[in-house]
Amino acid sequence: MTGEQTFLGLSRNALYRIDPRISGNKLVDSELKQYVSKNDFSAAATTEKGYIAVASNKGDIRMFDRLGINAKTHIPALGDPIIGLDVSADGRWVLATCRTYLLLIDALQKEGKNEGKLGFEKAFAKDSKPQPRRLGLQPSHVAQFQHETKVPLSFTPARFNTGVDDKETSIITATGPFIITWNMKKVLAGRKDPYTIKRYAEEVKADDFKYGSDKNVIVALPNEVNMVAKQSFKKPTRESIATPVRVGAGAAGRGSGRLSSRLGRDEIVNSPY
Repeated sequence: MTGEQTFLGLSRNALYRIDPRISGNKLVDSELKQYVSKNDFSAAATTEKGYIAVASNKGDIRMFDRLGINAKTHIPALGDPIIGLDVSADGRWVLATCRTYLLLIDALQKEGKNEGKLGFEKAFAKDSKPQPRRLGLQPSHVAQFQHETKVPLSFTPARFNTGVDDKETSIITATGPFIITWNMKKVLAGRKDPYTIKRYAEEVKADDFKYGSDKNVIVALPNEVNMVAKQSFKKPTRESIATPVRVGAGAAGRGSGRLSSRLGRDEIVNSPY
């Protein structure tokens, strides 16, 4: 979505920039940061200004203002391996995905000599590093999910809604046949009902908000891709957890036994991608 011609790469113990326009191995030598220890890096994300957040399977997160130098901020291991990472365009929020929960981190410093600066720009003081908010499902909902699917929770990498000059207002992830969206305003207010769900008859392979809006969600199922209105998501109840999106006859006809997660007319967004 930008004119940037380079991209960020990572291995288990190194961060680097690749520039396809240069000859040779395409690696930008001045923007290589290699560690002697095995940091086991697992995910990375960048802000609009090019600040970089990197997470690892050890559960820690590093924040850089550019490649080739030490991290400005290092948040120690928070628990489980981090399998996905996203950041808000302005760098205020860092979103980490673990297998059964998400971590939302406020990167803005609110006191001390670096007040008003992001953790990407200046280091947090040792005694004032940000405390992540843990976003998880209520235990009763987890139990119902697992009763329905017969498998444990396993979140896909969570994402903010994105768009030019758009503020991040929602978070989306999936596990099995369920898509879950969190409302940022409700999360930050400490509300007990910050998320809604939508269940499909098949496993959700990928999901994201339509670019430039948090009103529509693009969903990839095993055999089709759909865009649905977020307003069709529901509060998690026994009924909404147990009831998948209406299933209709597939292209093979009524008698074939093939099922398709075809959406009802009221659920399909009447707008182009």
